[in-house]
Amino acid sequence: MLKLDYLIIGQGVAGSCLALKLIRQKKSFLLIDEDKHKASKVAVGIFNPVVLKRFAPIWDAEAQLNWLYRYFGDFEKLLGQSFISELPVYRIFKQAEEIPVWKRKSKNEALATFIQAQIIHTKHPGISTPFGYAKVKKSGRIRLKECLQFFKQFLIEQNLYLQQRFDYDLLKMKNQRMVYKDITAERIVFCEGFGLKSNPLFNYLPLIGVKGEVLKIKTDGPVFPAVWKAFNFLLPDDEEHCYTASTYDRDDLTPEPTENGKRQILKHLKEIYTGDFEVIEHTAGIRPTVIDRRPLIGEHPEWKNVFLLNGMGTRGTLLAPRMTEFLYDFMEHQKPIPAEADLRRFDKLYYKN
Repeated sequence: MLKLDYLIIGQGVAGSCLALKLIRQKKSFLLIDEDKHKASKVAVGIFNPVVLKRFAPIWDAEAQLNWLYRYFGDFEKLLGQSFISELPVYRIFKQAEEIPVWKRKSKNEALATFIQAQIIHTKHPGISTPFGYAKVKKSGRIRLKECLQFFKQFLIEQNLYLQQRFDYDLLKMKNQRMVYKDITAERIVFCEGFGLKSNPLFNYLPLIGVKGEVLKIKTDGPVFPAVWKAFNFLLPDDEEHCYTASTYDRDDLTPEPTENGKRQILKHLKEIYTGDFEVIEHTAGIRPTVIDRRPLIGEHPEWKNVFLLNGMGTRGTLLAPRMTEFLYDFMEHQKPIPAEADLRRFDKLYYKN
């Protein structure tokens, strides 16, 4: 019988951040992952501290950024790779009426750290900015797909990874320890993303799937290095290639990319990019989001030592490190989880024991 401190289910960005934390804390663990239909596998890893649709700061932005750099800096050290790129986000104004709103919001104390009031009119080849654009600071990209691939290989080499489908029917509790097949663990943490909907322990929670589709394109020339944001985003990957995406589909939750999604992306891409291009890759993933747009972390209402780290939505790269810290401190040191993220906020409305 293999005895562990932790059993982790799922190796998306949340499960990987938790595994990294356990490595740092010298805790024993095994990560079980089916390696199938994960949003993290298609995520391009953009992080920015501003909701660009409403010109508002995200929740707990400064702390989330600090933990992002801490965690992904540790991934870089552990794996001997570079994953963090600091890039400005340039918000392209689609109409003149947006500009005075942006300038007014830039004077807000909560936003002043993150956005510049100046409207920029510098032209760049292939980029359409008829009303100019403005800069979001403290933004960038994590090469998330590469990070998770390298980390998976590391876990395999350390005998910390098991690729298989988790069978919920085989999970038992014995003497306050979780028993699964020939494994016993003090705690089990589910980090399954949208797979939560199939988890009989936590599928009562109001998790919503939002399908996102991403195109990788080959452009006819280099695009200025920044995240260009209108309705779509356009993100240069190298001198010849960019990523672009815009879809938020709540109806079609199949994992495959669609022609309709592709048409939507290409339609909005024309608002940003005027050059010629060729689509060379089309992927899709289901993001796990929640009705109140906050994560789901904490302990099951009845099953002790059964925990959840989920609900990161479209900002998983930015949220996962901070949420991992909250959950670890709760599990190991009994520190309260912030009410906004604690899954127990839904007990009264949704949990039927």
